[in-house]
Amino acid sequence: MAPNPINKGQVLEALRTVIEPDTGCSIVDLGLVLSVDVVDHGLTAVVKVVQEPLARRLIDPIRAALESIPDLMDGRLEFVKEPVWDPESMATDQARGKLAELASIPRDPATEEDIWHWLSQLIEPEIGLSMVDLGMIYGVDLAPDGRTANIRLTLTTPMCPFGPQIVEMVRQGALLAKGLDDATVELVWDPPWDPRTMATEDCQMELGIY
Repeated sequence: MAPNPINKGQVLEALRTVIEPDTGCSIVDLGLVLSVDVVDHGLTAVVKVVQEPLARRLIDPIRAALESIPDLMDGRLEFVKEPVWDPESMATDQARGKLAELASIPRDPATEEDIWHWLSQLIEPEIGLSMVDLGMIYGVDLAPDGRTANIRLTLTTPMCPFGPQIVEMVRQGALLAKGLDDATVELVWDPPWDPRTMATEDCQMELGIY
């Protein structure tokens, strides 16, 4: 039996079930969803979401919501840098009120443990393994106030074609840590990356290093 085509309303209804836990508001009401396009004769949904830590922390629930839509064959999630999220113009009145309440509450500072948690989920694009497990992230230097961090990163080679992409990916990954306001990424070449001594045993096996 052929699947029934879906419509934009069904996708938005599913996305409204994704709740940002601190505000209790859906990602739609917060204005984090920029657009929903239904293509391929109603079988594919393309959802564009702002490149904002508040949204990126919810990537798994967003994907789960898309997967819950009957007859949806493919749900594509894209994070875009522009326009920059502006809750004053993008969020509903209720969501803006919740955000204002949240802003008035003192925030706990970020922790190194939480930063490492998010960094561990980043995948090196050429090798396809965790950058932390590969030993490519040399360290996290968290400021005393817990609001800014410097990530010391190396690449597989100074000529890595994905260098700029990886640097930005690491910066965005660090910013997923709650309480962190800003992050910088410092490229380090000394010592040079050596998976034989820096990667985990599991990574070494994946790479054929015994």
